[in-house]
Amino acid sequence: MANEHRSTSRILDILEMLASAANGYTLTEIARQIDAPKSSIFPILHTMLERHYISLDSNSGRYSIGVSTFAVGNTYMNTKSLLSHLTSGMNELVNVCNETCSMGVLDGANVLYVSKIDSPQSLRLVTHVGKLIPANCTALGKALLSRKTYDELKEIFPGKMSACTKNSITNLDRLYEDIEKVEENGYAYENQEFAEQILCVAMPISRNGSIVAAISVSIPAFRYDEKKLETVKTELKKVKLRAELILRNYNGEISI
Repeated sequence: MANEHRSTSRILDILEMLASAANGYTLTEIARQIDAPKSSIFPILHTMLERHYISLDSNSGRYSIGVSTFAVGNTYMNTKSLLSHLTSGMNELVNVCNETCSMGVLDGANVLYVSKIDSPQSLRLVTHVGKLIPANCTALGKALLSRKTYDELKEIFPGKMSACTKNSITNLDRLYEDIEKVEENGYAYENQEFAEQILCVAMPISRNGSIVAAISVSIPAFRYDEKKLETVKTELKKVKLRAELILRNYNGEISI
């Protein structure tokens, strides 16, 4: 249309292209499809990549939809699609456990929070949707990393790991030991590694054999005991199985 802003139109064209692409597109393919020079498209892609609206496979050079695009569309997702079904299960969990429940996805070496139901208690973990937290510091991160090999971990954490508290795991061998336990135990555990006086339990959510998200419950240390832990694990497993059933029966291309 004559009144469209060219750069804005190109951004939307790129997002629409990538949303419908199973394997993504290279810079050359994107430029050809939207009929624009690569020199004009590259800075747009660079900015979108920096802001996580798209992602880049460094091996193939292909761009695909990024996690920030999902976060921006979260309001729509909450009202009409998969996340609304998963959020209802999280609400039920919070009603039983009276603790904060969060859902996250892996974004490089970080966890991106995509949904959160707050505890009704006045003292609770404070986070927000869209927040990025180092994956090595959280039970969510350990759950999301739980099927990674040691070599894959080295690629994800090529340098010094970030720390959130004095208890944060910043050693690759120690992190690998922790994530190996997730498959064995069925859950990931975090003891004051992200926030002082907060413990957390998380479980991965799988689709077609791949981990696509994880859910967690955060518990202040003074409310934590073995009975609470068993209740949390039971309720988390219910939400996990419900989520995996929904994903197994969902035929669309959208993933959480």
